[in-house]
Amino acid sequence: MRITKTLSASNDPILVITIHPGGVPPRYMVGTLLHVLYDHRSRDVLNIPCLSLLNQLSEYTMAQSSLPSLPLEIFEMICDELPTPDLAALVGTCCHTYHRTIHRFAQRYVEVYLDFSDTSLNHLHAISQNHIMRQYVQRLVVMAPEPYLGRDRPWHRTAAGHLRNPRDISSIRRFRDDLVHRLVNCRSFIISPIPSPEPEPSETEPSRDDHLVPDDVAYILWDIIADASLPIKLFWYGKGMNYTSETMDIKRLPKHLIGNAGFRASWMQLENLHLEHELTPYNFSFLLDLILHGPALRKLYLSLGPSDLAMEFFAELARSETLPGMLERLTLAFTTIQADDLLRILCASRLSLRRLDLSGVTGLSTGWLAVLSSLLGEFPHLETIELDTLYGGEGVTLSTATTCGLSQKGFGRGRGSLEEMGMKLVDLTSQGGMLDLSKMQGTGLTI
Repeated sequence: MRITKTLSASNDPILVITIHPGGVPPRYMVGTLLHVLYDHRSRDVLNIPCLSLLNQLSEYTMAQSSLPSLPLEIFEMICDELPTPDLAALVGTCCHTYHRTIHRFAQRYVEVYLDFSDTSLNHLHAISQNHIMRQYVQRLVVMAPEPYLGRDRPWHRTAAGHLRNPRDISSIRRFRDDLVHRLVNCRSFIISPIPSPEPEPSETEPSRDDHLVPDDVAYILWDIIADASLPIKLFWYGKGMNYTSETMDIKRLPKHLIGNAGFRASWMQLENLHLEHELTPYNFSFLLDLILHGPALRKLYLSLGPSDLAMEFFAELARSETLPGMLERLTLAFTTIQADDLLRILCASRLSLRRLDLSGVTGLSTGWLAVLSSLLGEFPHLETIELDTLYGGEGVTLSTATTCGLSQKGFGRGRGSLEEMGMKLVDLTSQGGMLDLSKMQGTGLTI
């Protein structure tokens, strides 16, 4: 067997493999080929296509059946190092290789990225047809350049502004069936497209109104969830820093969604909800209902903008009879909330809460942390409080970045535990009632 490096007619590097029958024992030849594959990662042949090499490997091993004699550890090491296209080629060399590598390959598809083009929907459908690979898919992630969602087909809208019967489209109907019947472990959905420069307008291209926007993706997913009563674990829908389109435009979202029995049955099983949107008078009730109809929520992330409307939102949320009461983690970011409303929300989950994260939050009164500290004995499982740039009235800074680990020292489990660390409740506020979290330094907390 001889392996040489040369150039193709198009000047692409290739490997030429010459096999002389009977010249090399099968186990050594196969091992050498696999070693060359593995060694690609650290040499200038990294970008050499592996397909021709793998075809040679397949032809030989199918005849000699020596590949199964290699240790499984070698296969797994090779799989972990290969790029996904090359790993796919290795999986397809022969049936023996397939059975020993398919699980490693399938692990690359725990998250599947989708842009609702026919190409990406066909890719997902192909995964769903493999009885091993489909078991590994857990999350669908919509993270495509902003103008390119569903770009290869026209999307028709009703006069009200939302998509017209998306499940009547064959690829969307097939997508729905794949989720319901084959991708049974895929119950988490993340919508977070990325920005992209606007393309030059084209006379042959449909107008921007015919393209999908993030709200349309949410419409499709919610419509499928409601139609199939699809149980879900995570729903992440938030712009963050990722894109610029207006989101939670109520005209693009499903009408009467909360009143749909199938949707309510699905949403009641939701454990993780992440929402980043600017509140408006139009989406106020819709966002509120999404939270209040999730009684099983364990993790809640809300970033609703620093506005008086956000303050009203949290006031109504805190006083609702159906406020989720099993939260383990609450994160509020870049929004406005009053201290008493925050404490009401926290106390509703006092028996389950493990972590509180506040970042860029305004509206908190001075001294609120002292009140929280006095109540921490009612939070038996609370382990961490992370505070990052909090503001009180008139823009007064209440804190900068601080992380407090509460489990090791028992911080806040009553007044006695504070005093054991050389702190008192009055130490948490300055003379003017301003929070001074620097007092926490040197107390043995994880900061």
